[in-house]
Amino acid sequence: MIHTIVKHLEVKRPIKYSFLALILITFFLVNNAHILPQQFLNENLPNQKNYKINVETEQKNFEDLCLSRLTRASDSDVIFPTFLYLSIEIANLLIENLYDNVSNGFYFSIDEEWREVTINSEKRTYDNAQAILGLLKLAEAVINQTESDFALNIAESTANGLLNNLWDPDFDGFFISPSDRYKKPGIHGKAIQAFLALYEETGISSYRETAIDTLNFIDRVAWNDSEGYYIYVTSHTGLPLIVNPYQGDPYEPQSLRVDHNSIMGIALLDFYRIDTNSTYLTKACRIYDIINETCRNSTTNLFYTGVDSHHEIVYPEASDLFINSLVLEFLAQLYNVTEDQKYYEDFFILLNTVLLNFWDNDYGGFISTRSSGNFSSDDRTKFTERQFYGIEALDKAYKLTNNDLYYNLILDTIEILNTNLYDQINGGYYQLANPDGSQSGDATWKMKVTVTQSLGIYTLANIWLYSKPSALNVIWSPTTPRPQDKVSLLIAAFDPVGISTVFLNYSIDGSNFKLLEMVPHLVKNMFICNIDPPYKDGTSINFNIIITNANDEQVIRGDYSFLWQFDRWPPEVQVLGFLPGIEIPVNEEFTIIVTANDIPSQGSVRYVRIHYYLTERDVKNVLLNQFDVHLWKITFPEGLPIPGTYTYYFESSDLEWNPSFSHVDTFTILGSLEVPFPLSQVVFFLLFIGVFVPTGLYSYVEYKKKSARKKLKVIREVRNKKMRRLNKRGTKRT
Repeated sequence: MIHTIVKHLEVKRPIKYSFLALILITFFLVNNAHILPQQFLNENLPNQKNYKINVETEQKNFEDLCLSRLTRASDSDVIFPTFLYLSIEIANLLIENLYDNVSNGFYFSIDEEWREVTINSEKRTYDNAQAILGLLKLAEAVINQTESDFALNIAESTANGLLNNLWDPDFDGFFISPSDRYKKPGIHGKAIQAFLALYEETGISSYRETAIDTLNFIDRVAWNDSEGYYIYVTSHTGLPLIVNPYQGDPYEPQSLRVDHNSIMGIALLDFYRIDTNSTYLTKACRIYDIINETCRNSTTNLFYTGVDSHHEIVYPEASDLFINSLVLEFLAQLYNVTEDQKYYEDFFILLNTVLLNFWDNDYGGFISTRSSGNFSSDDRTKFTERQFYGIEALDKAYKLTNNDLYYNLILDTIEILNTNLYDQINGGYYQLANPDGSQSGDATWKMKVTVTQSLGIYTLANIWLYSKPSALNVIWSPTTPRPQDKVSLLIAAFDPVGISTVFLNYSIDGSNFKLLEMVPHLVKNMFICNIDPPYKDGTSINFNIIITNANDEQVIRGDYSFLWQFDRWPPEVQVLGFLPGIEIPVNEEFTIIVTANDIPSQGSVRYVRIHYYLTERDVKNVLLNQFDVHLWKITFPEGLPIPGTYTYYFESSDLEWNPSFSHVDTFTILGSLEVPFPLSQVVFFLLFIGVFVPTGLYSYVEYKKKSARKKLKVIREVRNKKMRRLNKRGTKRT
């Protein structure tokens, strides 16, 4: 058969075609790598995860763990540190990724992952003014004075950036942005609010003068004194326009826009609160009267976006949550300043209508737009910034009434925000989501927009400060003291008007309660006191906190309790990142990091040891190395050589030799335990025997035949030569 194949190929150079056959066999084996030996298997496994520990991620996990331990007191206010923590996190991301350190101010937006390559380098007056307000609120909320000063410094630098980049030096007033050089009342109103807030915080008169210059400009070019409102838009020079410069915008320049006039009304009330000039208050009241008269639906009680210069409703006839929330803030400010009951009543009429029309009973949170009658055209998407404006309205209601209904709605809305609209991987709030919280495939939905993050900073810091005033985050250290330990009690206490006194009201083992005054700590807004030892084992303490503010208003927070006990508890070990059931290729390096904390938390850990074994094999153990406070790790630089499912657990001990054993888990080393005789080698051997040996034998036979023919030919030629010579001689003789 082999002879036939070779003859069919017309083999005249067997070695050449043997090499060709070898190439074909090699190609076959490479394309069937699954039958190669084990060392090739390890190189051709399907893509696996990177099992190496991300130290930065684990450090973040450890920080979260510490935060949860710090706030595990029994009071319901433990959720508040989360608000402040998120506010700080968002501010850091915003400053790190969207702040211009050269010319100051914040860019408009960036993509989902905060990548600088896709940054929108446009700067906008409204966004930066809102960022100033958010940073000032954060500076007020944070406890650390260095952080407070940093937030204030960025706010002041942003104000300088506004004046340098967006103030019109020729005609006065702020541009919307460098590319959009028109001027609107709303952006000036927000800028006025920002500069007045800076003036109140710092006392620097130039901020107040800037606010006055801004108000004078917008009064000069946009105030319609006969009607009592600010017109919608002016040209870059500040002169009123005749033609609408914005294609697709149904509102003409002379239109009455509710949002712009509400923002200006709030700015005027800020001026009145500082200067007590009745002109500001009179103008603010006129603004509300005109928008209430011309821009409100008498049936639904909701406000439209605005009307044209003839007071005609502009299509589409829809009410927006943003518009109505601004009116609610305006009304609350009017009532606080005037104490006129009509503003109080109108505030709650509008608020109840807003909740009825914009609260999403199916998924929670606020929808964006409600049409005037055709409900099928409602925009039910969840704009993040709309949620914050809704929270601000609820916060005003809570402050006016102290009704927990509004407070609970605030918490519900924040839960929706943090569950559906907060980026758990990269941080910061997405721009919007579907009604159920799901994301669209459109990348713009996940953009990180400056104004959205600024509203988040302001809202979260504001709730941390004011929505539940007085005592927050009571901490005692040690958390489980021994009889000989002194216990320090620390509390964060806030109130809008300031704290007068803070007392610890405590009882030992059910005895009569005693008062112990808590003194101000070096850290802002913190108060501290100590309870000195000794106490016997098992002594209990029950206590609450009594806070009195500067208005002699008193609130009691608590109740709390703990025991003095001997330290009988062994350490706790928690694994970071190394998930149960994790799969790791054979002989590949991997690392396990754990936290090891003694109870009480101030205790020290003597050692941490990992025990691991395969079923029915000996148990091996290795000590972990401590590389940071409470952090331990073990690295297997060459991995594990034997595949299979390993069982593992941790043993730890404190300084008193109290042992502890963690929960048992498993991990898997991928690979085959025994390398079978590879089929490829069998195939290669058979091909070698079946092809190369017969081909070699055939080639040898052919070679012998050829040699014999040559030799025979030589003999014949010699013989013929002799015969010719003899014949030649015979001819001559004849």
